[in-house]
Amino acid sequence: MLSLPCITVGLLGASITLVTANGHSNILHRDVVVIGGGASGAYAAVRLRDDLNKSIALIEKQDILGGMVDTYVDKKTGATFDYGVQSFLNVSKAKDFFDRFNISVGSNSSSPTLITEYIDFNTGAEVAFQPPSLTAQITAIAKFLDVITPWESMLQPGYWNFPEPDDIPEDLLIPFGEFLTKYGLEDGAPIIYATTGLGLGDMSEVVTMFALQGFGWDMARGMTGQIGLFTPTSGGNQALYNAIAKNLGDDVLYSSTVISSHRTNSSVQLTVQDHKTGKSTQIVARRLLVAIEPTDDNVAPLDLSPFERDTLAKFTYSNEYTGLVDNSVFNTSYYYFNLPSSAAPNHTLVFQEEPMVASFQYTGLEHLFRVMIIGNTTTTSREAKSLAQTSFDTLLNTGRLTGTELQTQELNWAAFSTHGPMHARVSVDEVKSGFFQDLYKLQGARSTWWTGGAFSVNFQTKLWEFDEGLIPKIVEGL
Repeated sequence: MLSLPCITVGLLGASITLVTANGHSNILHRDVVVIGGGASGAYAAVRLRDDLNKSIALIEKQDILGGMVDTYVDKKTGATFDYGVQSFLNVSKAKDFFDRFNISVGSNSSSPTLITEYIDFNTGAEVAFQPPSLTAQITAIAKFLDVITPWESMLQPGYWNFPEPDDIPEDLLIPFGEFLTKYGLEDGAPIIYATTGLGLGDMSEVVTMFALQGFGWDMARGMTGQIGLFTPTSGGNQALYNAIAKNLGDDVLYSSTVISSHRTNSSVQLTVQDHKTGKSTQIVARRLLVAIEPTDDNVAPLDLSPFERDTLAKFTYSNEYTGLVDNSVFNTSYYYFNLPSSAAPNHTLVFQEEPMVASFQYTGLEHLFRVMIIGNTTTTSREAKSLAQTSFDTLLNTGRLTGTELQTQELNWAAFSTHGPMHARVSVDEVKSGFFQDLYKLQGARSTWWTGGAFSVNFQTKLWEFDEGLIPKIVEGL
């Protein structure tokens, strides 16, 4: 264990005890310090530093930027596959951000044509589910968009305009399955679920306003051809964040997390530790931007006020994991999709409960299959991997995989990524009690601003759009 001597530094008249590793303290003074180098944090760091001439420090717990992008690079061929973020919504000026880093983009890359096999992963039974035709699904999505359009400014790109409790449309607070049934939109459920809705778990039971954050206006526009989806033409989606990393250089503190803080109405002070070297850095800044999900563990070092703590603690999340497995018993023509047996023959609003493995999907690269695992609030990465193995064993033992008969085989993980807590939501009672008004009272309090999925939505370019509205507030008075 390191011996951690203490030094005392005066901060705007306050005496603050700073803990340093090995008796050395590296002190940085910045206009804005950003916690989290995922989509929202990395974007904001570039805009603040390069376009608004503000000094920044970006704290990132991983050794790369990009968060849940997850680009796999085949060591033999150099081919890439994005097993996290699949594509970018072409909203606002999203493509301009790629242009500034000289990254060419094209239409959403096509996946191999696959046969979808519906299987109940709990039993291994084939599910004779017959989804509506693609035409019927897209028609339902167009109608869905018409229904939800009046509520768009209430929820996206953030909750700035969320109505007071007495003015909340009741449709936003009913279960999503009930909502789809009410408006005759059941035919759209399969495509909503298979694209981005599955991250919510049993989508039918999720409150509609949070389902709309999982699949809402711009996804519907993308499905109906009103806006485009795009990806970099080379290097995978990680290419953007590698370019951002090169651009920001030493202003990024990698493999680092905040271990203590002191925030006032005029400045913030963070103690940041590099978990590879043990080195401790003190950052004194005029503003703090928190760009990570505000879970109990993530915000524990941020000397929360009782109001901040009580407000943020009301969130619940889905824990999402994704990875690539390399087992030759999978059929490379197949997309193995998990549905309960009760979905047959055409029950479009029946889904598995989380925690569950959503699918094993062929990637087009040798025998690599993408795995999606949706956990509940407490599901850990170890439990997610164990669940994937259990589902795989079930498929093996029931003969659902190529040429197999009752055998044991370990999943061979080529990659695994913890997307962690996503799809932040609260109870209907909390929404009716003014939760989102309270949540947004945190914006700007104690020199701290908040971005990310809990304050906006879990789509990368929509987070950039949210940042665009937030950044002028951050720099005001700097």
